[in-house]
Amino acid sequence: MHADALLRPEGVSVATTTPAALPERSPILDALMDSPDVHSILRLCVTTEPDGQWVIAATVQMIDSLPVYVLSSALDDAKRRVREVVGHTADIYIEPELVRDPAKEDPPTDVIVIKASD
Repeated sequence: MHADALLRPEGVSVATTTPAALPERSPILDALMDSPDVHSILRLCVTTEPDGQWVIAATVQMIDSLPVYVLSSALDDAKRRVREVVGHTADIYIEPELVRDPAKEDPPTDVIVIKASD
């Protein structure tokens, strides 16, 4: 059995030929930014494994106040859009980097009142 076959779970698509070149980064960036929940792309890595399999890894910036189900849905959507660009045999990893919501303001400290007990 080939060593690469041992590393991939059964049923996972694998590229059978070595691609001529890596996919263009611009369409991948556009696909990632096509979400209202993704504020920026902090990192994008496009590479190949020794068997020719494309690997796309990205870190996207998202607001920390979004509910988990919205984060999950937005990440699935982004992954789907990237897959439409690069094809179904690419491995795609998208990691969220959560940042403070700029629209959400903390109350000034002078309005915080702590009740003291006598």
